[in-house]
Amino acid sequence: MCWECNMWFAMHVVRSLSWNSYHSADLLTADYDGSLSLYDAATGQRIKMFQEHEKRCWSVHWSPVNPNLFVSASDDCRVKVWSKNSPGAIATLNCQANVCACRFHPRYANVLAHGGADHLVHVMDFRNSKESYSMLKGHKKTVSYLEFISNEELVSASTDNDLRLWEYNEQKTVQIYRGHINEKNFVGLSINQDYIACGSENNQCFVYEKSFGKPVLSYKFDIPCSILGRPGDLPSETDFVSSVAWRKGSPVLLAANSQGHIKILEMM
Repeated sequence: MCWECNMWFAMHVVRSLSWNSYHSADLLTADYDGSLSLYDAATGQRIKMFQEHEKRCWSVHWSPVNPNLFVSASDDCRVKVWSKNSPGAIATLNCQANVCACRFHPRYANVLAHGGADHLVHVMDFRNSKESYSMLKGHKKTVSYLEFISNEELVSASTDNDLRLWEYNEQKTVQIYRGHINEKNFVGLSINQDYIACGSENNQCFVYEKSFGKPVLSYKFDIPCSILGRPGDLPSETDFVSSVAWRKGSPVLLAANSQGHIKILEMM
C-alpha cells in the first residue's frame, strides 16, 4: 500500500532524483532541458533552480559528506559541482564526451566519479579539474551508472552488457558481472552492501553478489492485471526494466519497467 504525500509538476522530463541524507526535505531533480531544481519535499515548493547546463542533464547526486554540495552530469560534456547556497556552479569539469553518470565519494567531500560516452570511468578531486587520478578502462560502450560500494571500490554499468567492480586506486577491474541484457537503454543500478541490482532489456531485474560474476537472483515482470483483475497490456519484446532501488539496509528491492509497472520484491 502507498500514499500520495505530495505532488508537483516539473517543466520537462525528469531524468534523475537525489535526496539529501542530512536534510530529508531537500530533493533535487535533473531535467531533460539541463536545469536542476531544488524542492522542499514537505511542501512541494521549488526553492531554487540551477541553469548552467546547455543540454540534457542525466544525473544529479547529493554529497553524502557535505550536506550543501551536489554534482550533476550532462550531454554538454560537463560535470558541475554546486552548493545549494550559491547561485552558480562552484566547479566545472570539462570532459571529452557526453557525461551520463556522476557520484560523490562516500567519505571524501572533494572526490567524485563520472562516466559517459568516452567508455571510461574517471575518479578525481574536483578542486583539480584538469586531471583524473584514476582513469578506469574496460567498458566498450557508454557508461550509464556509477555507485561506490566501499571507500576503495565502485561499480559501473554500461550498455556493453557488463557491470564492473573496480579498485579505483589500483585502476583495475576486480569483477565483471554478466547475465543481464543492456545494449541501448538505461536500466538502473543500485547497491545494498554486497548486493548489486540492475534491470535488463528482457524485462527482468537481476541481483549479483559482489564476489560472484553471475546473477544470484532474477525476477521477470509477468503479465500485469488491471484494477478489475483482468489481464493488462501484454508485454512486448521491447519492454525492459528501467529502474531499481534497494531499501537501505534491507532485502527489499523496488523495480520498475518501461510499461510503468512497479514491483516491490524481497530477497529471501
